[in-house]
Amino acid sequence: MTPQTLDDLGLPGAVYLWSLLHAQQHRLALAPTADLAVEALQVLAAHQVLVLSAPGPQPGFYVTPMEGIGWRWIWSPYPPEGAPPAPEDYLASVPREELVLELGVALWQRLVRDEAQAFYAQQLARCQFDAHWQQDIAFAQRLSGLSLSASQWRYCAWAAVRQGATLACQGSMASSLVREGMYQELLRRAAALACGRYGRCGFTPSPPQPPTALAQGLACQWFELGQAYWTDLPSTVALQDAGRRSASCR
Repeated sequence: MTPQTLDDLGLPGAVYLWSLLHAQQHRLALAPTADLAVEALQVLAAHQVLVLSAPGPQPGFYVTPMEGIGWRWIWSPYPPEGAPPAPEDYLASVPREELVLELGVALWQRLVRDEAQAFYAQQLARCQFDAHWQQDIAFAQRLSGLSLSASQWRYCAWAAVRQGATLACQGSMASSLVREGMYQELLRRAAALACGRYGRCGFTPSPPQPPTALAQGLACQWFELGQAYWTDLPSTVALQDAGRRSASCR
């Protein structure tokens, strides 16, 4: 059934909706990776908030500014022109109950994974490695079972590409061996960070506001995480601390 209110749409659908409208208004990427952007839009389509277009230009459809995904608004309870304030008000009014915090942690964990993959892809492109290798960091995260912050995974990505560049300079090494060397470096650095060998070493961007709409929806709209979005491990405690910091600033 089509939700009649934002309460019916619920979380994280309201975050996806806010992020889509925010991306469209401010020319932002919807999410760190195209896969996550598509997933968010598919959730909204499943709730009959919008329909997605077939590939290629379609009359009457918006196109996400960076991913180029076509969509058209069909949610009758909220006209698209007046929709943006509604999810903002809804997200600000949601009580910080346990289930809400757990949903926030789940989205944060997913964003940590995708932020790492996006940064790894950027570093690979910078050094002219195969962009397809970016999926290796997702395997490293899943198979290692290690919990690191977004900034720590970014550090691992940087270190792995630096290792790859060193191996590639040897000239005669096959690309498959270079890739494997980079993957092993990802695992080695992640394990070292997880046991505290490098302290709180990490790559935190400046300014700390995330560059994508969905990350801003979590870190700036639903919760006020600030730099903690990058430096903290996703947890209900971290989200509760963010809520207390926000309340003390009002």
